[in-house]
Amino acid sequence: MIAKIKTRVDFGGIVNYANDQKNKKKCATLLAHEGVCAISNKLIADSFYLQASMRPKVKSPVKHVSLAFSSQDISRFPDNEEGDALMVEIAKKWMEQMGIRNTQYIIARHHDTKHPHCHLVFNRIDNDGNLISDSNERIRNAKVCRALTKEYGLYFAPKNSKARNKSRLRPHQLRRYNLRSSVLDARVNSRSWTDFISTLKGQDIDMRFNHAENSDKIRGISFCMDEFSIAGSKLDRDLSFNSLCATLGDVTAELIIQPHQAITLGGGGGTNNEQGWRDDKNKDNPRNEPFYKPSKCRR
Repeated sequence: MIAKIKTRVDFGGIVNYANDQKNKKKCATLLAHEGVCAISNKLIADSFYLQASMRPKVKSPVKHVSLAFSSQDISRFPDNEEGDALMVEIAKKWMEQMGIRNTQYIIARHHDTKHPHCHLVFNRIDNDGNLISDSNERIRNAKVCRALTKEYGLYFAPKNSKARNKSRLRPHQLRRYNLRSSVLDARVNSRSWTDFISTLKGQDIDMRFNHAENSDKIRGISFCMDEFSIAGSKLDRDLSFNSLCATLGDVTAELIIQPHQAITLGGGGGTNNEQGWRDDKNKDNPRNEPFYKPSKCRR
């Protein structure tokens, strides 16, 4: 289960989208509503506008949430009263745990994708004229979705799932996705740094230990494949240097790493790009610096 949250200005447009019952592809069904006149989309929007007028200075009172479930859970959400009831129950629990209470909302189900999903539209101005906070909503949303997925026994996609639709990724997203998938696979299949490096070599992935400025202490790790390089911590939290040490052991006890050394494993490295990956053939030059140089604060 995932929830995508967007803040909007206009109730009319988003209500027409969420509850577009004229669109044969969507086949939208209004499953539940609270505090609005649901005779028509116009009256629903007017109900939202009327309550939002209690706080005219709030420029974006609309919240639109898309609640999507895995295609693996189709059997849990059949197109009948039972499936609709479960979807509404989960949507209401999501709102409750996100602190969205005492306000207007509508929940509409769409049928235009293979995975079950519904759209939730709610008013940030509650019934008492108070503003519903959306601070840290992304972090809170991720935690709530994980908790509800576990509570209802819904499908948990593997972290390194290959099921993602690659055809929808942009070129730079695809490069990052492929690198992340390959390194995560190598991590899972390795019991030591030697195994890890050997597996990366077979994937033509280069690895670099990044050192603190003017120090031999390792401060991070980076990976490069097909001229795309990125710090492990930015690629995935499980690929940060500390996480890899927790999984593979103490690197300094297993390998002898020289300052600014890149573990060149295949054809993926030795190139300049926007990430700063550089060839180490002149590594003895004192002017050479670590791959990621800490930025200096300017006053």
